Amino acid sequence: MKCPTCNGDCILPPDKVLADIFGKYMACSACPPDPGYNKSVPISEKFNGLSGKCPKCGKRHLDFVIGNVLTILKEKGLFPRDAALKDVGTPLIAFGFKVPYPPRLGIKSLVLIMDSVTQDIANEIMIQVPEVRGVIKRVGRQSQSIGILDTTSSPHTYELLAGCDMRCDVVSSLLGEICVYKNQSKIHIEFNNTKIAKMEELFFKGEIENATVVDGMCGPGTLGMLCILAGARKVVFNDAWLPALENTILNLKINSSLLGIKINFEKMDHHELIGDEPVLLASAKGNAQVMVYHGDIRKLEMAVRDCDICLIDTFPAMDPSRFMAACKDISKKTIII
Repeated sequence: MKCPTCNGDCILPPDKVLADIFGKYMACSACPPDPGYNKSVPISEKFNGLSGKCPKCGKRHLDFVIGNVLTILKEKGLFPRDAALKDVGTPLIAFGFKVPYPPRLGIKSLVLIMDSVTQDIANEIMIQVPEVRGVIKRVGRQSQSIGILDTTSSPHTYELLAGCDMRCDVVSSLLGEICVYKNQSKIHIEFNNTKIAKMEELFFKGEIENATVVDGMCGPGTLGMLCILAGARKVVFNDAWLPALENTILNLKINSSLLGIKINFEKMDHHELIGDEPVLLASAKGNAQVMVYHGDIRKLEMAVRDCDICLIDTFPAMDPSRFMAACKDISKKTIII
């Protein structure tokens, strides 16, 4: 499948990702050792695209890649000479999982979120640092969630300046593994093992198998897909933020063989960013009946009733109690994730 953002090969099938993931960022026998830089200490060394490059596998330690970017920022006068590696921004590996060792990076394997960067410099980074897949400029505070807090709030997104922002988090659970792709300039940065553990707990309590489950604020679809793996009879994905649902539908397609489902309907002409009354965007069938709605969860009862469980997963700064009443109207049980 071609990437919907750049039409490139950013999206790999799950069997390929899962087969390669544990060795993807591992050093080979010829890789230079960990340089051991202190990320918070000013660094005067200059780096280029060859700094720290392994003569055998061609990968570079993350610190050399970030050092390469930092050198560009200093040479362009955007950063002072005494800047440290940590000042560059937030590096996100293209296929994310809990890497137990310092990652070695190949071509187009890093998405950079930066507070201080211009369009011209972002383009320069893409040319000079081959490991970078995309450069995103952070907008607002780091603690400010990407997307919408409520249907009455204004959308908050970052700005993709260069390259592609598509990346994948590999979710590993006792229920199985899935690949969750997301456009990182439009989707909240998150990988929360506590939520995965909560889903496993619900499964072992027997609450998901053969149940009808609503993933009420589904984001890119992680919790709902885990419910399919756990044996739910029907799963309803819902979100008020259209970019999240575009990623959800992508993820249902990509993981279809793992989930045992097949998309049988997709609405292609829907472009409203923020949902109100529920609009069916996609459906699938197979191991579970799947429905994907774009709308305000407080109006979901117009399309969905008589569910067993409603999952509510809000942003950290948001009080979930405002949605509890709506969930009681459509579901026997509400679970805050």
